[in-house]
Amino acid sequence: MSKKKKLGLGLALTGIAAGAGAVAVAMLKKKKREEIYHEAELKAMNELDELMAEAENDEEGTCCADCGSDNCCADDELDDESEDEIYEQVATDYEDDEVIHDEDNESKPQE
Repeated sequence: MSKKKKLGLGLALTGIAAGAGAVAVAMLKKKKREEIYHEAELKAMNELDELMAEAENDEEGTCCADCGSDNCCADDELDDESEDEIYEQVATDYEDDEVIHDEDNESKPQE
C-alpha cells in the first residue's frame, strides 16, 4: 500500500470513529434529558395529587380552620333558590319603576 492510501484510510477510520463517538455522546445526552423530563413529570404529578387531596379536604369543611367555622366556604356559595329569589326581586324592582318619556328628546322620523 502506498503512503497516500494509508493516510486516506487512517483519516477515514478516524472520521468514522469520531462520528460514532459523537452519536454516542448525543444519545447519552438525549437519555439524560429524558430522565430529567420523566422525573419532572413525576414530581408534577405528585404535586397535582397533593393539591387535589387538599382540595378534597377543603370541600369537606377543613378549609375553615383559620376562622374557626365549619362551613365558611359554604357561606360564599349561593344555592339555586336564593339566586332565583334575587332575580325575581330585581325583575319586580324594575317593573315598579315608572318609565318617563321625554317628548322633546325623542327622535322624530325624517320626512
